Amino acid sequence: MPSPPAPPIPSSSTRASASSRRCCAGLPPSSSASAATDRIVELVAAAPPSARLYGANITGGGSGGTVCVLGEASDEAQAAIDAVLDEYASETGRRPYVVS
Repeated sequence: MPSPPAPPIPSSSTRASASSRRCCAGLPPSSSASAATDRIVELVAAAPPSARLYGANITGGGSGGTVCVLGEASDEAQAAIDAVLDEYASETGRRPYVVS
């Protein structure tokens, strides 16, 4: 018997795609790591739909500094990730690194 279809996804901020990217703020565990990761999530959320980024969330084992960003494997999404990294670096003086 086939599996039932998956329920609809409620919003674009919770949709996942074929690829994900994790942006790591490179900070030690602290309240500043939380603020830094929150800012990356905010920057991703502010990207327009054409950016092909579907959401971001802080992740990891409670040590802070890691954000998982979900988006398409496309040139548009890569350009949006680059823009997020550039803006974050401009604001903080720190350039996050990406593992994809």
